[in-house]
Amino acid sequence: MRPEGGSLTARLASAGRWLIPAVLAIELLLLVTGVIDFGTGVRIVLVVELSLLGLVLLQARLAWSIYRDARADGRDEIGAAGTALDAVLPAPAAAVFKQDLLLWRALYLAVRRKKDLGADEVAVAYGAEVRTIMWLVMVVDGVLLVVVHLALPWPTMRTVLLVLSVLGLLWLAGFLATLHVYPHAVGPRRLRLRFASFYDISIPASLIESVRIERSSKGMRRSAEVVGETLVMEVSSSTNIVIELAGPHVVKLRRSEHPIRRVRCHADEPAKAIELISGFAGGADGSTS
Repeated sequence: MRPEGGSLTARLASAGRWLIPAVLAIELLLLVTGVIDFGTGVRIVLVVELSLLGLVLLQARLAWSIYRDARADGRDEIGAAGTALDAVLPAPAAAVFKQDLLLWRALYLAVRRKKDLGADEVAVAYGAEVRTIMWLVMVVDGVLLVVVHLALPWPTMRTVLLVLSVLGLLWLAGFLATLHVYPHAVGPRRLRLRFASFYDISIPASLIESVRIERSSKGMRRSAEVVGETLVMEVSSSTNIVIELAGPHVVKLRRSEHPIRRVRCHADEPAKAIELISGFAGGADGSTS
């Protein structure tokens, strides 16, 4: 959802998506390169930021309006926030903010021992191997953090590295949490295929024709790609389930739309996953009897 053109408010809001970060970047560059001294920099920042305050408030008002509209359309809090961020920020910045929101939300859900599932959906776990590796990485990084902190003789450097290391560990913990709280999900309405906070693709359950175990490794560069008319979502460079669709379905992947007729994905327990997905195939109620 973007601001619609035509009105002065819409044009200002659209310009603000790039103007505000551009001005901040120029101010920082002038200060770092020594073109202006710190005192002058502070005065310029105050003047410029006060001038931009109205534009910032306009962006905030627009974001809140878009968020409310998205919530009224049935989007959840994170989805509505993502729609608002897309409207008021440059695409790269919006993507970063949305990933951060999903990571922090994953940590919150993990602490509460909850998963992001619809009321009528059941989880299909994936990524067990990745989770094991991430736990090992976190333990090793934690040990290195302590060792480096004790070994460095410079207090300032120790503090800087401590802050960076803690932030890094929080990111790792958040990524690990996403693999647990954002599982694949299946229900009477849809099959929802995910990988951490990076991919979230839904396919109507009514389109599921058949499901089978078939192991494959295509060595994709990304965790989700469309090859021909097949959506491939690898975990640890492999898939073990094939889902045939009754007809074509269009999926959106990295801002592009692709028609698909087949899905290759991964589940920790493929036999159990097939039983669950088959129970909802064709829009059934999930009964396997």
